[in-house]
Amino acid sequence: MKTKQKTKYLILLTIILLLAGIVRFWKLNNIPPGVWYDEAYNALDAIRAEENHDWKIFYPENYGREGLYINILSLSFKIFGINNFALRFPGALIGFLTVLGFYLLLRQFKLKRPTILLGSFALATSFYHLNFSRIAFRAILVPFLLVWSFYFFYKGLRKYAMVIQQKQNKHHLTETSQIAGKVLANFLLAGLITGLGLHTYIAYRVAPLIFVILLVFFIIAYPGFLKHYKKAIALFLIGAILSAGPLLWYFYNNPSAFTGRTDAVSIFNAPDMSFLQAFSKSLIYHLQSFVLIGDQNQRHNYNGLPLLPAVWSLFFLIGWAISAREIILGLKQRLHQKRISRKLFSISLLSQAIFWTMLIPGVLSLEGIPHALRIIGVIPALFIFIALPFEYLQNLYLRLKKSPFYKIRLYRWKLMQVSFVGLMLTFVLTGFGQLYLYFQLWANNPQTFEAFQGDLYALGQIIKQQPLKKENYILIDSTTPIINVPAENSGEKTLVFSAYPIIKDYRLFSLGAVTEMTKTIDCSDSQIVLKPGLSPDNLQVIQNYCRNLHLEKEVFTNLNNKVEVWILK
Repeated sequence: MKTKQKTKYLILLTIILLLAGIVRFWKLNNIPPGVWYDEAYNALDAIRAEENHDWKIFYPENYGREGLYINILSLSFKIFGINNFALRFPGALIGFLTVLGFYLLLRQFKLKRPTILLGSFALATSFYHLNFSRIAFRAILVPFLLVWSFYFFYKGLRKYAMVIQQKQNKHHLTETSQIAGKVLANFLLAGLITGLGLHTYIAYRVAPLIFVILLVFFIIAYPGFLKHYKKAIALFLIGAILSAGPLLWYFYNNPSAFTGRTDAVSIFNAPDMSFLQAFSKSLIYHLQSFVLIGDQNQRHNYNGLPLLPAVWSLFFLIGWAISAREIILGLKQRLHQKRISRKLFSISLLSQAIFWTMLIPGVLSLEGIPHALRIIGVIPALFIFIALPFEYLQNLYLRLKKSPFYKIRLYRWKLMQVSFVGLMLTFVLTGFGQLYLYFQLWANNPQTFEAFQGDLYALGQIIKQQPLKKENYILIDSTTPIINVPAENSGEKTLVFSAYPIIKDYRLFSLGAVTEMTKTIDCSDSQIVLKPGLSPDNLQVIQNYCRNLHLEKEVFTNLNNKVEVWILK
């Protein structure tokens, strides 16, 4: 019977992981429908890093960006070429590996199989995590590194506790010492991953505080913790310093790089509000974003919906309350006993520590709140909270079943079982609803196309399809007179990436410089591409001058979005 259950468990796990991979890679070249400015900026830096063999630990442009993700992007472009799939591939892979790491992390807490599967499924299908897995933002590395660092950390804690027990019992001391060395490697690896997080996104900088919180509680909860785990703590710190050291050294020599973006959005600089007012407003906005009104930015969310769907919001609130209760009861237990033995204490402590710590980057900012991207680090905690009610219900069911004080009739047991199955089914259907929300409603929404500069992306794709002429121009609608400027140097990063490398052969003119353009254009072998939205009437002056050039219309279609571009050639 146990073999059959294990087989079913492995089959369901495989299905969940396959689903997590499929939804992160499916139509990756077309969804999201365009490329946002920041994505394109990252891409162009990655392309030039590969071309010049000049990979940086920190890229100071565009408010400054840690270099790890950009350098990973350069490898993706080298493998797959310069295209949308290569741009989005690293994020999708990282997103999938986050789901895998989350599953392994839940296993470390000896949760029941349905809890682990449902928690992993929720993360796999969540709009919140899926969306950022398919956008080329370096922030997707934050939940990825968090789940893997805590996986190795708790794996080390669990196994080293067994080693300590064996030493105390003087059981095969030589063999125990060898095992201890292998176990301690988990702490070194956890430290390396934690330090690596500094190379990802500004919001990760508060993550070490989680380990400080855990350490304080471990000292309180488990007698002799520092004595027994001093080697483990030392190895963790060594690993963290080794991986974080190069960037810390860079910040030491370039202090403005460390504070550049944070100063611009900080609540400390909020106009017409005291610090306490700004802090309270931001905290309330971010806390309610999970259940009431979410991020209003269409790139981050869909039409300001809560970051969690209604059903999962309820589980989240219940799970949060369960974890808070477990911590309180655990600390009360410690007052009367030598150690805390409550099974859900450790995972409750971890989830609460992650949740409140990783809210800090969002709460300390006042721009665009609630800001789903800045609080992306709360994702592991959110889905632990969402899974905890199932663990609680299963434990309650088993206690009732084994209790000699409760004699529940058979039909009531059946009713409880059916109710539990119905609850799980509702939970799972909510996950598939999240996929429908992403791939049908959000992806096909015109606001999403606009949010990802779909018109500029379309223009770049059309330009790549045109045979080059001797002289190639792009006419833009800038009010500033722009005459014969290399398009590659344009601030339209989405266009430059989308049309790369052909964009190097194009030059920009603005509407205000059309008359000047006629003085330089070679009518015999030229083409002029109009930015989407411009009317062919804008070319009347040039057509009068170059009568051999004729207008043609090109159409680019992505999902339900159609972009028309006029070309004079």
